[in-house]
Amino acid sequence: MTECIQLVEYQPIGKDWVRRFILRHPELASITPRTIEAVRVKDTSTERLQRWFSDLQKVITEYNIKPENTYNMDETGFAIGVEEAGRCIINAQVHQKYQAMPGRQEWVSVVECVCADGTVVPPLVIFMAETLSTQWIPASIQGIWKFSFNSKGWTSNIHGVEWLRRCFELATHEKAAREYRLLVFDGHDSHITSEFVAHCIDNNIIPMILPPHSSHLTQPLDVGIFGPLKKHMSAKIDPLIRMDVPRIQKVEWLTAFVTAHNEAVCHRNIIGGFRGTGIYPFSPNKVLNRIDPPLNSETSIRHIITPVKATPFNEIILTSSPNDINAVHEANVALAADLDSGNPLSTPEKKFIKCQGRFIERLYASNSILKVDNAAKDAVIGARKHRLSNKRKSIDGKHVITAEELIAIRDAEQVMKKRRTIKNGASKRMQTRNTMPSGDEPGKDFSMTGDKVELEILDSIEVEMKRH
Repeated sequence: MTECIQLVEYQPIGKDWVRRFILRHPELASITPRTIEAVRVKDTSTERLQRWFSDLQKVITEYNIKPENTYNMDETGFAIGVEEAGRCIINAQVHQKYQAMPGRQEWVSVVECVCADGTVVPPLVIFMAETLSTQWIPASIQGIWKFSFNSKGWTSNIHGVEWLRRCFELATHEKAAREYRLLVFDGHDSHITSEFVAHCIDNNIIPMILPPHSSHLTQPLDVGIFGPLKKHMSAKIDPLIRMDVPRIQKVEWLTAFVTAHNEAVCHRNIIGGFRGTGIYPFSPNKVLNRIDPPLNSETSIRHIITPVKATPFNEIILTSSPNDINAVHEANVALAADLDSGNPLSTPEKKFIKCQGRFIERLYASNSILKVDNAAKDAVIGARKHRLSNKRKSIDGKHVITAEELIAIRDAEQVMKKRRTIKNGASKRMQTRNTMPSGDEPGKDFSMTGDKVELEILDSIEVEMKRH
């Protein structure tokens, strides 16, 4: 009995398929994802955050921590003259859509600290400089802002301790009235030094370190402050950048930062930051609901994975890229068995054969490209090895040397190298003659032209003279 084979044809997907598919599945949505470090996604687990919130609740209960004594500190960095990308209105007839930035970008770090009651500790600004100048400080600064400096504009262990003693302690000691203060921060090295921890213990400060790589979820400053602060800072510095100034001065940057700080680090944003992280009011679900739970049960796995028909020529093997080599091997075995049996091939088997043909062509093209790339890399590596094999020469008395002088030195070295090669060859020939048996006839060695013989005799005379 002849088996009837039914040819299955699939209609091509139209341009509106994605939109209709989302409409058919209301649980799906189209979004623009925000970029984030991969380690933040992998290391932020539900179990770790649950344990941290449990420890936080124990500390708040045991030490009777009040909202007005709950603080969060962190540092953020700015490149002077750099602003966040934003939208603007331009002349559509102008083809160039670039915005120039001033040169000589310097880094500035700012240590911020906010309280759960909506108040803020005056920041510490760290400039990249060797000394501080009073000309950098604008008249618009009010309160007890602190300023420091180092060679890179980064925070350090010394800055961490000095901020704790001279910024945080002065601003919160009287307000705490000898009650315990909770200070939440990340695990940066400058926050966990022995001096930093010792000062916390001696002054009723409870340090609470955030889980690693979770500050985008658990740190109020990251959730509610730093984003608006960067946006306000870009808006304030944008007029200076549009003036095409060659360089933004520190006093100009600090003037803009003071205004942006007063607008962004406000009561509403601070309260929103603590509320969004679930620290105050205490609500861990604010964070835990934003993390996908792990798939522990077989039921959930069955619900997500659609069962596939038990055949080696299914749609997965025909459409997967890259191909699963185990599935390809299984399909090849089944195809060989059908070919040996003489049975007519089914439509999936025919599709599989075409698929493998295209795969082989792509593989050949990929191998050809790899060969060309490897040849180019070998040429580069060979040239580098050749350059490294040459000896380096120290040139006394010269701090700047021209290309012509370098070429002359290289040519002289090549001439000396050729001379040494000729001398070494002549020396070997002399040693051969000296060790020649007495029965040999010397004349048999001179089976050359006259010029070459003369050159060899001259070389021998030169070697003999050097031996004397």
